[in-house]
Amino acid sequence: MPSRRIDLHSHSRYSDGSDSPAELIAEASAAGVDVVALTDHDTLAGIDEATGAIRGTGMTLVPGIELSAQVIDPLPGAVPRSVHVLGLLVDGHDAELVAEMARIRDHRADRLRLMVEKLAVDFDISWDEVRGGMAAGATPGRPHIAQVLIAKGYFPDTDAAFATALRADGLYHVPHYAPRLLRALEIITNAGGVAILAHPATGARSGALDHSAPLLELIAAYSLYVDAGLAGLEIDHRENTEDGKAVLRSVASELGLIVTGSSDYHGDRKGNRLGENTTSEEHYEAILSRATGAAPISL
Repeated sequence: MPSRRIDLHSHSRYSDGSDSPAELIAEASAAGVDVVALTDHDTLAGIDEATGAIRGTGMTLVPGIELSAQVIDPLPGAVPRSVHVLGLLVDGHDAELVAEMARIRDHRADRLRLMVEKLAVDFDISWDEVRGGMAAGATPGRPHIAQVLIAKGYFPDTDAAFATALRADGLYHVPHYAPRLLRALEIITNAGGVAILAHPATGARSGALDHSAPLLELIAAYSLYVDAGLAGLEIDHRENTEDGKAVLRSVASELGLIVTGSSDYHGDRKGNRLGENTTSEEHYEAILSRATGAAPISL
């Protein structure tokens, strides 16, 4: 029997993707994906729609989130680095998780309003325009600003907007609240989910650790995350560097971590295609055996 194609990271319009959950499921089916996880940023709002869309497709839906977190180096004046943790098969009714997601979304909305106020000095943009492009219950994010700026002809695409006006170190940037990484791992684990560190070795954006450090140091550092609930690493991701992937495989082997591969699909807002990277049956089964919060959905 051929192995299933398992993609454990994707986004809908309930965060920074362009597709509705139903459209995402249709795209996944057309791409030959058998198992897909919907992991919107800091929200489970799209899961019900995705569940309805999965009916009759023969596919399996893995409910999940991509929880925002941050790492702060123990150095004077260090700037927090943004990291993301996939929480697969979490209990969507867990009070601690629900409260933390709401707190993050509220802070994201406040941050986005402040960014729009700063941008409005130099660009024709308003908060009402940005808010009008969000689905009800969606997690507010910089891509929602980007869509307005693109529609008005300021930038050709999201990448261009993020490289200039929406840079994390740029004039208009405003940081938002996110829990420390150790706390995020704890929240996901307490909700019965399986915590996978998302794209940990990208060259373009910051990660939890410097993967050019000596391997033994990395193993020791990752051990602290494992103690807090880290179950796996998203290694097969288009933005991880090749050197980073090699280091991560060594870390995963040493610590017995689950290894995942995924597309990080965002619809037409990124070039990532569903099923371009996948997770093995062996590691998918390891996720299922560890999860206690929710079960995969097949209808």
